[in-house]
Amino acid sequence: MLSSSALVDIAADWGRIEPRHLGQALDGQTVDEELLRWLEQRSGELRALTSGPHRQVSGLIDAHLSTVIDLIARDRYTAAVGRRLHAVAAELADCAVWLRFDAGRHADAQRHWQAAAHQAGDRDLAAVALSDLAYQATWLSRPEDAVRVLDHARSRTRTPATRSLLDVRRARACAVLQDRQATQRALASSESKLERVRPQQTPPMIAWMSIADVSADAGRCWLDLGDPQRATAAIDAGLDELQPHRARTKSVFLTYRAESSLRRQDVAAAAIDARTALDTALDTDATRCVDLVRAFLRQTGDRTEKPMVELREYARHRLTA
Repeated sequence: MLSSSALVDIAADWGRIEPRHLGQALDGQTVDEELLRWLEQRSGELRALTSGPHRQVSGLIDAHLSTVIDLIARDRYTAAVGRRLHAVAAELADCAVWLRFDAGRHADAQRHWQAAAHQAGDRDLAAVALSDLAYQATWLSRPEDAVRVLDHARSRTRTPATRSLLDVRRARACAVLQDRQATQRALASSESKLERVRPQQTPPMIAWMSIADVSADAGRCWLDLGDPQRATAAIDAGLDELQPHRARTKSVFLTYRAESSLRRQDVAAAAIDARTALDTALDTDATRCVDLVRAFLRQTGDRTEKPMVELREYARHRLTA
């Protein structure tokens, strides 16, 4: 992950690295290869920053995205460059929306995902935006809406990674709807598609997609379907495979496992995972993740076991500090 000083350097680069190329492009000249490579590099660096607690990164992403959209609108580039510009815009838009979602700005995130789906200029990029919109719908207890969105998106996709993502999110929605067979079919399809993933065919914005996500989300599915034993095993596998920098995702998965442990009456394990999930969520400054832990804590409100009492006391201290 980039440091705070690196974050400042990225902002300063607007003024010291590409002023001539950027100025020429904004004045109506053709977008050249040097500027395009710089835009792509900076987009990747900004995406890396979204995994941390940097409050400034949202404004930097919005500014970078605005510039790329402006360049696209001026239409001074070849078809090949245009495809790469649209890909940069899609990646930045995805980063911007997830930051809004993690901050609990759900209406704002929904508007951006809808706009991204309409303006992506590529079927797979549009499908990714729709899959995120569906994920939000399931998160907000609207699984029927999620299934409808995913059915539409899947009919228009080509790459295995995108289809795998759509399928695992369909599984999540079907599990909430208590449709066990549909959940199992979607999970099996997601795993099958993931085995066929090729990095060169995968949109950059879902390069993170891995067996860790399928396994842990499968665990959430089994939890919703009333099988906490199977859920714990799947979430364990997902956490074992999860890349260390994905702290927000780790917090979510740990909260799922805490709930699963609680249903299995393993109170001590539930308390340990919930505490770590809370610490991780607070460290990343992700309101959505903190709210998920809060929801778990509400489930423990009438539990008198020592680990639960100590967990609630610890949470009160951390949340009011």
